[in-house]
Amino acid sequence: MPNSLNRRAASAAKWSIATEVLVKVVSPITQLVLARILAPEAFGMVATVTMVTSFADMFSDSGFQKYLVQHEFENNDDLYHSADVAFWTNIGISFGLWAGFALFRDEIAALVGSPGLGFPIAVACASLPLTSFSSIQLALYRRRLDFKTIMPVRVATALVPFIVTVPLALAGAGFWSLICGTIAGNVVTALALTALSPWKPRSYYSRALLQEMFAFSGWSLLEAIAIWATSWAGTFVVGNLLDAYHLGLYRQPMTLVNSAFNLITNATTPVLFSSLSRLQDSMEEFRSFFYRFQFNVAMFVLPLGFGIYCFRDFLIDLLLGSQWHDAALMLGCWGLSTGIMVVFGHYCSEVFRAVGKPRTSLLCQCVYMCAMVPTLYVSASAGFNQLVVANSAVRFVGVLVDQIMVGRIADIRFSRILLGVRTPLIGSFIMGAVGLLFVAWAGGSWLFNSMAIIACVIVYVLVTLLFPEGRAFLKKNVLGRL
Repeated sequence: MPNSLNRRAASAAKWSIATEVLVKVVSPITQLVLARILAPEAFGMVATVTMVTSFADMFSDSGFQKYLVQHEFENNDDLYHSADVAFWTNIGISFGLWAGFALFRDEIAALVGSPGLGFPIAVACASLPLTSFSSIQLALYRRRLDFKTIMPVRVATALVPFIVTVPLALAGAGFWSLICGTIAGNVVTALALTALSPWKPRSYYSRALLQEMFAFSGWSLLEAIAIWATSWAGTFVVGNLLDAYHLGLYRQPMTLVNSAFNLITNATTPVLFSSLSRLQDSMEEFRSFFYRFQFNVAMFVLPLGFGIYCFRDFLIDLLLGSQWHDAALMLGCWGLSTGIMVVFGHYCSEVFRAVGKPRTSLLCQCVYMCAMVPTLYVSASAGFNQLVVANSAVRFVGVLVDQIMVGRIADIRFSRILLGVRTPLIGSFIMGAVGLLFVAWAGGSWLFNSMAIIACVIVYVLVTLLFPEGRAFLKKNVLGRL
């Protein structure tokens, strides 16, 4: 890979990670404060609303973000013409969807198992034109690997819901506080990115260019729908077969776990996609970059997943309080499966898109859904705990499919991946075994559990030091920063 791209990718990753750190300091605090103010039922209601609005949001973006990042343009004029077409298409679709959801709000609420939430769904859909307004600017920044400019906008956006949501929740607004906070954050993002972006929407449109763009974006849109379906299938099943209480127990631990892992994935995924897109004509450098990237992520993600599983009861008590005790198994299983899924499955989609084959990612998602949906329905009928275990276990089907296809598309072999991540994998297994012993010793004591977590970190570091790649990583990324 050219040295200039290497440096730009490294710089982009640093700024992106710094942004996610600051954002994830604010967002979990908001969630933790709200978890002690609002009942699990409120989070269950908002989960249903969010499921609907996130589905509509995919159509309002139409997959154009991926096209603007991945496609090679001859000059800035061509890029900006494509951005104009994408922008006006997004705006038109988003307002159309908002009108449709407002008109059929009660029918949609009944369809997703939450009759009576039609009006909140219609209000929450105000986010659609707002996110459409900012999505093109975000794509252009990511294409240039300019994550430094995005940083203050992301941080400000994270602060706004905290400033808006918590006071409303204290005033007794319930789930409306969460909806209002989300809309306020989207307003800030749209205004700030529009003000900072060198590109501004112009009165240009071309049907021919739209058709050309949609040849790629159409597959990206279908892939996004499939990803949405796999992400929200559990929420749909729980909302229809169980009650709002269990839906809150299901979604809130998932939100906490995803927030922890998104600190890494949200910071690294755009950098990986942009970098691989620039390397799509040199597959040897493409694979080399991917393997190095995957190892660096695994060094953080795998121990995090094993650690969440080991200390699930302590973390629930610490972060959410005693009223969420029944959510401990969900937190632990989702944390462990997410750590493994991120390393071995999550980034495969970026490989498919970077080489211009989003339909492959769509195929993987569809195969995964064929296994996941019946598993969720059968396990939910047996009980909440059975659903939790089955929901986490079936994710390995998706990992298997991703690994098979990434080997065929990009010659990225699973044996090479395992060899590349052996250090964090072995270290996490040993740390997890020791962690389970520590948990049994610590009991319910916050002090002893805190000491056990520190001891597990020490065990993981000592194991990784046994491997040369582990020593090199710690020397460069830990000792080199001190």
